[in-house]
Amino acid sequence: MGEVNQNPEHLDDDGFLKTMSGWNREIAGELAELNDLGPLTENHWKIIEYVRDYYQEFGEGPPIVKIAKVTNMTSEQICELFPCGIARGAYRLAGLPRPAGCL
Repeated sequence: MGEVNQNPEHLDDDGFLKTMSGWNREIAGELAELNDLGPLTENHWKIIEYVRDYYQEFGEGPPIVKIAKVTNMTSEQICELFPCGIARGAYRLAGLPRPAGCL
């Protein structure tokens, strides 16, 4: 059992990490399992890592069109990897805070 499962207080009520500083690849994997998004593939990691880098530079998550352009994937391919959506999927697994307006 992993860190997230053992310490659910690390997550907010919507399953997002409360702080980005606690993020690592193992936690991303645990979050993927909790959200039925695993196992994580190389394409998942391309998106997760880009989303984290973008957030750290700009203070917000990137739109799907930017993710598609940078990763050379179509929006459809990204949605197949994260069927619950970019915010609830990629942003959550990347350790980003819950975006404003994300229901």
